[in-house]
Amino acid sequence: MLRVVFDTNVYGLLIIENDNEKIRDSITKDKDFLVYGAKIIRNELRDTPKNIRVGRFNARSLLLSLYDEITRGRQVEDHGLVSDLAIDFYNEYVKIGGKRSWKEMHNDFMIVAYACSNNLDVLISEDAKTMLSKRALESYKNIAVKANLRVPNFWTYKDLREKYEF
Repeated sequence: MLRVVFDTNVYGLLIIENDNEKIRDSITKDKDFLVYGAKIIRNELRDTPKNIRVGRFNARSLLLSLYDEITRGRQVEDHGLVSDLAIDFYNEYVKIGGKRSWKEMHNDFMIVAYACSNNLDVLISEDAKTMLSKRALESYKNIAVKANLRVPNFWTYKDLREKYEF
């Protein structure tokens, strides 16, 4: 069984797929692929402007509905080290030459910290410029080794599409 977390951007990609209901059903019915949510991800989805539409539907409502259905109440927990771990990731990122600000990296590092502290298997994201940048990936590895944590495998949206053949 894979324990998975989707980065916020994955939900946006899923709602614009042509057959998004079939995709949603495939993911929710797969008992070997459990998607977990995190408060920070739901808050980012909630921050979607109310006036954005996907077809004739409100994008914010679609995103929150998809999130709630896919995660089905499975939430990663803050074991008291998530914020500290995210800060450690950022400090290491800067130390090895990362140039983006804490404000730009905060949510991404928090999501990875949630995944590491909850021992999740996979984190799916399309965020190549921040979360999946070379320096960010290196910072996760360096800090996780020191903290005796496991970094999740990182998949792209393409990997998710291949898994469910959509």
